[in-house]
Amino acid sequence: MQLTSINRVISGIIFFVACSLAQAKESDYKQPVTVDSVSQQAELNENKVTFLQDVIITQGSIIIHADKVIVLRHEKGNDEMIATGNPATFYQVLDNGKPVNAEATELRYQLKDRLVTLTGKAILKQEDNTVNGDIIRYDIQKQQMMAQSTGKGSRVKTIFLPQELEEFDKAGKP
Repeated sequence: MQLTSINRVISGIIFFVACSLAQAKESDYKQPVTVDSVSQQAELNENKVTFLQDVIITQGSIIIHADKVIVLRHEKGNDEMIATGNPATFYQVLDNGKPVNAEATELRYQLKDRLVTLTGKAILKQEDNTVNGDIIRYDIQKQQMMAQSTGKGSRVKTIFLPQELEEFDKAGKP
C-alpha cells in the first residue's frame, strides 16, 4: 500500500467537522497528516494498516485521539478508516473560529461514499450545542445528519444555546 493512499484515507477523517453547519477550516486540508502511535502493523497483502495504543492523528487544527485506528484500502476506491477508543475523539477549529468536538466508541469514515458514522455513545458538540445518540451519521455530499437511538429506553438528545434558538427562529419565520 502506498503511503499516499494511507494518508488520503487518514485525511478523510477531517470530514467529521462537516457535521456542523459551518465551513471546515480549508487550510487544514493542505497540511500534512501525521499519525503518532506506540506501534503500527502493516498487512500489505490485505491493504490494511493498524495503528495501536495512544494513537494521535493531526492535520492542521484537526486532532484525533484513539486507542486503535485501522486504515483499509478496498478495491474500487472504497477506502475507510475506523478509529476506536473509550472514547475516540475528534477536534477541529472551523473557519469561523468555533471548535467542533466529536466522540464515540467508534468513528468510521467511508471515503468513496463520503459517509461519517459515529457509533456507541456518540456525541457531537459545537460550543454548547450538543447532539447525543447511539449512532450519528453524516453524509458529507448531501450535508445531511441523522442521529438515532438503538436500544430500549435510549433516546437522541439535542441541546441548543438560547442564542442559537433565536437565530434559528428568525431564519424559520417567513
